[in-house]
Amino acid sequence: MKVALGLITKYINADISILDFVKNANKFGHEIDALIICYSHGYDRPFVEKLEREFPKTYLIKVNHSYDMERDLRKRGIRAKDFMPLIYAETLENYGLLPYSTYRNTVLIKAMLLEMDALFFVDTDVYPLLLKPSHRKSNLPDYISLKDTKELEDYELEEIDFFERHFKYLSQNDVMVTTSDYSGYYIIPPMEYSYLEEYLGGLQKESAIDFVKSCSGTGCINFASEEEKPYSTDKFLGGNMAIKLKAFKELPPFFSTTYMAGDELVLTRGEDTLMGTFAKNNQLKAVDIDTLIFHNTYSDFPKVPDIVNSVAIKDRFYYASLGWIGRNPFMNYINGNDYKALYEKQKELLVKSSVHTARYLKDRRFLIMPTAIDSAMKSFNRVIDEYELSMEGFDHIKMKLI
Repeated sequence: MKVALGLITKYINADISILDFVKNANKFGHEIDALIICYSHGYDRPFVEKLEREFPKTYLIKVNHSYDMERDLRKRGIRAKDFMPLIYAETLENYGLLPYSTYRNTVLIKAMLLEMDALFFVDTDVYPLLLKPSHRKSNLPDYISLKDTKELEDYELEEIDFFERHFKYLSQNDVMVTTSDYSGYYIIPPMEYSYLEEYLGGLQKESAIDFVKSCSGTGCINFASEEEKPYSTDKFLGGNMAIKLKAFKELPPFFSTTYMAGDELVLTRGEDTLMGTFAKNNQLKAVDIDTLIFHNTYSDFPKVPDIVNSVAIKDRFYYASLGWIGRNPFMNYINGNDYKALYEKQKELLVKSSVHTARYLKDRRFLIMPTAIDSAMKSFNRVIDEYELSMEGFDHIKMKLI
């Protein structure tokens, strides 16, 4: 099985954890046939030189400047009208932002051109470690780039054979996708205020309500399981995932978009959500391998996230909120739900709760949420057009490359 490892990022520098996974594969005897990094803004030359020394089979692709890849696609008989909607983002030129799906589809299509059999994705701030609640008795492996602090020593960070955890199931003929969640702090930090439940409902994050309301301090940490208990899933997480490329005979490309919230362009979330829906509808087997790799969510674990007093955490939650709002009408439509009725219900919840959220967080930006959900709905027809264009182009691409 020819295997590619993919990563998406704005900047390529020493802050990303990709070398940890390359070295983890090498330590445990797994051959990675290609490392594909799609970036949009820039790179640190000394780090890139080090990366290419460590792993010569590295492909760096800059969004909107993927000329070699475009040439290769044309040589394979694929028209620009088919691949450009998937790998080019006009918003990058105008706003300095682009949909998450543009990054991921660039990596995916490059892996297809390289005739890979499977593609792994990891994120820039995850590590091939499992976070456990016990006190650590030894140092982190030498190759791990995570800064080891005195506070971190209170937690076991167990090194794992990351790729074997996926291969164990991906090697089965009927398994097309392997994925799992993360250990560490959840993306929604601990909060408690009146109308929190309504606010999360307005974001369509009802599943998080009980956890966010009930946890406090380090009790909000998600720990990895002591024993693996894999199960079938249709929830794909792009930072801890492997896909057989032949599965794309049935699967769609990654898809997400942008929309305006006030006078600001924002990114919708859930570029991998559509894929899970299609896998379920086409009866493609996907397995959650119950391997919650460590996610250094706020870059300072184990410090308890204090959203009220941390500008960085507040910013992250603000843009995550806008991202979920922007995703929901399209996601609900694809899932066959009454997206208009859900919009009305969610807007009502946001009208009730946004002022309380803004007051609790001492941040007037959160007052925009009812306006943002209106903007997301107004963008619905455009988003459907973008989706159909992406699907049509991807159909032509996979006919040639898979």
